Amino acid sequence: MHVTSSDDALKARAEDGSRPAHASLRDRLRRGFLLPAAVLACLTGSSPVFAAARLPDAVVRADFDQLSAGKLPGGLEIRTQFPAPDAVPGVIGGAWRTDGFSSYAEGKLSLSPSSGFTLSLWVALESYPSDLEVPVKEMVPSSFIQQASGGKGFDLFIDAYGRWGFKVATSAGILRIPAQSRFPLRRWVHLVATVDVATGIASLYQSDDLIGTAQGAPGMALELAQTPLRLAAAPTETKILDFTINRLNGAFDQVAVYPAALSAEQRQLLSGPSSVPSAEPSLVVPATRFANDTLRPRVHPLPPANWTNEAHGLIRIGDAWHVFYQRTPNGPFKTLMHWGHMTSRDLLVWENQPDALMPELQSDDFGFDMKGIWSGHVIADGGKAFAFYTSVNHGDRLAASNPGVAMAVSEDPQLRDWTKAGPILNSRGARDMRDPFLWKEGGTWHMIIGAALETGGGLLHYVLEPGDKGGRWQPRPRFTDPSYRMLDIGSEIWEMPVFERLSDDVWILLANPIGGKVSKYGEPSTRAVYWTGAWSDGTFKPFSPTPKLLDLVPGHLAPTVSRADDGGLRAIGIIDERRTPLAQRQAGWAHTFSLPRAWYLLGDKHTLGQRPAPELARLRAGAVVDRSGVAIGRDAVSLDVGHGAYELLIELADAPSAAAPVQLDVLASPDGREFTRLIFDQARGEVIVDKSRSTLSADGEGPRILKGGYAAESFGAMRRLRVIVDGSTVEVFINDAAAYSVRSYPSLPGSTGIRIGADTGQPMRAAVKVWPLRLPQ
Repeated sequence: MHVTSSDDALKARAEDGSRPAHASLRDRLRRGFLLPAAVLACLTGSSPVFAAARLPDAVVRADFDQLSAGKLPGGLEIRTQFPAPDAVPGVIGGAWRTDGFSSYAEGKLSLSPSSGFTLSLWVALESYPSDLEVPVKEMVPSSFIQQASGGKGFDLFIDAYGRWGFKVATSAGILRIPAQSRFPLRRWVHLVATVDVATGIASLYQSDDLIGTAQGAPGMALELAQTPLRLAAAPTETKILDFTINRLNGAFDQVAVYPAALSAEQRQLLSGPSSVPSAEPSLVVPATRFANDTLRPRVHPLPPANWTNEAHGLIRIGDAWHVFYQRTPNGPFKTLMHWGHMTSRDLLVWENQPDALMPELQSDDFGFDMKGIWSGHVIADGGKAFAFYTSVNHGDRLAASNPGVAMAVSEDPQLRDWTKAGPILNSRGARDMRDPFLWKEGGTWHMIIGAALETGGGLLHYVLEPGDKGGRWQPRPRFTDPSYRMLDIGSEIWEMPVFERLSDDVWILLANPIGGKVSKYGEPSTRAVYWTGAWSDGTFKPFSPTPKLLDLVPGHLAPTVSRADDGGLRAIGIIDERRTPLAQRQAGWAHTFSLPRAWYLLGDKHTLGQRPAPELARLRAGAVVDRSGVAIGRDAVSLDVGHGAYELLIELADAPSAAAPVQLDVLASPDGREFTRLIFDQARGEVIVDKSRSTLSADGEGPRILKGGYAAESFGAMRRLRVIVDGSTVEVFINDAAAYSVRSYPSLPGSTGIRIGADTGQPMRAAVKVWPLRLPQ
């Protein structure tokens, strides 16, 4: 969407009584804008030193105070793909929240080459801008504010590692002022840049502190660019597919451009409130951004916006659950991965936290995790938390631990503050490696890591023995018996391994094989597989070399697992997107996590059972449907609960007959043009997801028909069907034992209906319940 401000914006704001962009300092004081004592003295006439100080008229000024009312800042246009610009609290009044990929502001700016200028703005960044995963010398910085093109103009810039500064083109050459420290995140920062053509000096200030100067030539002229002034967008923009990736993700306030280099006295007049407010409320993604997105889940855990993927490091510290996850904070695309962080008291309501880990440099052009913070695991021991993660860079495979396993340590009870300890392992012994998983047995720590071996996917196994003060992880022979070659399904590498105890004598090993013969939409498809077996003397012995499928059909993968207070296992995986990159960009977010599941061992002692975590019962509002003796036959039972998130329970009096698989349509439109069909075929031992009529849009990807086998000897006859629908997610549990999760994207606003039927002349009897789902207050 292209949102523009009116040419008469300033006049209209003056007429309706709101503060005009050029409001006097006395007006600002009346509005609660607290100024330094010296400036107050100037206003009251008691300071002869500053008595003559006056600000020139700004040629561009935007305070964003009226953004929430639909009034745009004077002199600027805001461009965004969303229905309206994001309005958030600012340093004074309101501020503008950027989304990191689609939004920026621009306006006309005409400066005199012989007069110099001053830039002044407040900014709070959630994250550094994204970029391609390329060496430092090939990266393209973003900009806070710039008017630059072809080596001309000025640019207040920042790159993906937080390195920032100011540069301006003049007749004496390009003057550069690099900052010596990284730009601070998650707090309001006042930036001022001045160019004095008379003295030939350019200066850069951060919150009244001089960052540096650059000397040109007295009497020099500005070399100006004939392009618009822009905020939150770089002169050169970088693309991945349909995405622009190097815009800024943060909040802007009190933006002004003056047509002269302000004096020290005049810069004092730009100072902000004596107590700068917290930036945290300004960095919240407003609910208005996705208010009309019916495909976005409402009760599933997911980040506030942009791209996410594998959850990992599910851990309970005190009374709080923590989950860490793969994240691009700046848009719905994958590059330069961070570790996102969310917390919950109840596994239901999740609170977004600042990113725990992000790519960094240790020198001018190298960092051991500069290419991304990939998946891993978090453990607690001795009053500290330890994050083990996959670090990748552009260095040598072994010497630079690329890829490698790195470690970070936190002594913060809230796990917000982490200190990186650096790499601890490289990929020696494997062609590739990623995603460590750890557990303690006695005094010994074990670590398994997904690996690409000469024979295909497999694991690396290391141990840290008690008393080893040097923290030296020692390699062990292969983790499993039989060989990985016998266990693998034709993959190139295993990802996200999990190893947990299911009973006193049964353990589960889970992995996510990818590459090789495995592909997202192929056969075999990308999905989690597992083995159950015995663990003794440092070796896992599966009951069978043939892996079992975690879910009956593909769509849910890479769960992270931890134990609840009741001792049971809880698992949260990813339900990945099955729509085009263009659709993901237009949505502004990609992927969601599953609702937490409870894992347990079934009665056959060989098969994993999955049911909704017991905590989920608190999501239920009062049942809107509660019927017994419902006849399920050729005349389908239609329900329209009118809710975007609900739980449906069908309890069949008898298992479906040989000729009558149950057909359940969800996300169905009243006119029948859209529906997603779930088929439960007891006779064939099969479940089917039919998405051939799930949407009228062209956004869907992947197979329209998904099929999976159902082992009644393990899971029991299909009698209890539980389906949770939330936006575009559909999660299914059969007998609270077998499970699968898929995505579906209806395009019609009324596609919320339910139909239950079976192609049989003798209807089956069932009890049917529907609960709307709402997050606890």
